[in-house]
Amino acid sequence: RNPVFDEAEVRRMVKDGVKRLTEMQLSDGGWGWFSGWGEHSMPHMTAYVVHGLQIAQHNDVALVPGMLERGVAWLKRYQDEQIKRLENALKQPKKKPWKGHADNLDAFVYMVLVDAGVRSPKMLDFLYRDRTELAVYSLAMYGIALEKQDEGEKLAMVMQNISQYLVTDDENQTAWLNLPGGYWWYWYGSEYEAHAYYLKLLC
Repeated sequence: RNPVFDEAEVRRMVKDGVKRLTEMQLSDGGWGWFSGWGEHSMPHMTAYVVHGLQIAQHNDVALVPGMLERGVAWLKRYQDEQIKRLENALKQPKKKPWKGHADNLDAFVYMVLVDAGVRSPKMLDFLYRDRTELAVYSLAMYGIALEKQDEGEKLAMVMQNISQYLVTDDENQTAWLNLPGGYWWYWYGSEYEAHAYYLKLLC
């Protein structure tokens, strides 16, 4: 029996899933591999869960009050720390802790926070400056955030950056991204999700 064709079963699965995520939320508002003693929130896991909860809320799924807001607050604190590190890298001599460029995780967190109505002009600029350091998957995420903020000029450049990987076959009326390999073991190395987010950006 395939539960996808049973609306009541799908609602039950969603309710159970949200319940489990609620139970797994850590005391600081984020999500990690486990809760309790030694718990540790992780930015990718938190961004992934918050993004899913945002989609659930958009589809009228009931969430525990404050659950999503606490997750967003955790991501904002994480983003603020990354901005501080990026700014420290500009100082001479460099001030610790620092990092040299905005990364794929910054793009994911930025997109999720934009969906939550949280704006960060500083991270927007850092991601634009360092866009060539991003995987195509993450670059598409950044592009989606730019589109939602009406950043047309920056979005046009991001689309141009992505288009260098675009291959079209007029005879078969197909198109795909010929992505550089070697990163499949990282979340941002997924060809399938990179294509999915690029299509979402196009739509």
